[in-house]
Amino acid sequence: MLGTWVAILNFLSALEFRIADKLGEVTAIIFHFFLFWTLPIILLYIPIKFFPVIGVIIAFFYVYVLAGDIFLSVFGHEKLEKKRGMIDITGVQEMKEEIISALIKYFGAIVSFATIYNGLQQFSQGKAFMVSHPSNIPYFDLFYFSLVTITTVGYGDIEPALWVSKTFIITEILFGVGFVLLLITMLISIYIDIHRKKME
Repeated sequence: MLGTWVAILNFLSALEFRIADKLGEVTAIIFHFFLFWTLPIILLYIPIKFFPVIGVIIAFFYVYVLAGDIFLSVFGHEKLEKKRGMIDITGVQEMKEEIISALIKYFGAIVSFATIYNGLQQFSQGKAFMVSHPSNIPYFDLFYFSLVTITTVGYGDIEPALWVSKTFIITEILFGVGFVLLLITMLISIYIDIHRKKME
């Protein structure tokens, strides 16, 4: 699994670097957000059977990639770091960049899980989740539920009704809690590294 994560992250990083070199960094960011956040949502609402499936697969793939990226960022991987040109954090500005990057990944996970939940709701003809007060925007309810789940708030106004839904909710809770713990660990280690370098 570790080798697969490294290979996928290397490929996606190389692709984004190529786009950034040819079309600029802003274009690379827009491409990333469109491919992994917007496109899966659009695919959910195209009334052809296999398009919503593709949307859910892309969202699930993105969560898988995020999990690998977070794991390897915290625990490190020499080959990946060399290939991706990961920055050596030595100052406050670089630390801010890492925090912003981490928050974007966190939000990306919320969007991706919301896409998966909406896909499950479609595939099960509205039986995957019980929504007590549905809104006029179909995607919004399960986006809200994804946010509530990842932050472990759990108001109880939306409930999973199928074992598949519950499985993904367990995954999102573990992802959310794990992400916060790993982010805290990363920030502490960065702070210690910066402090040590200043002392030297």
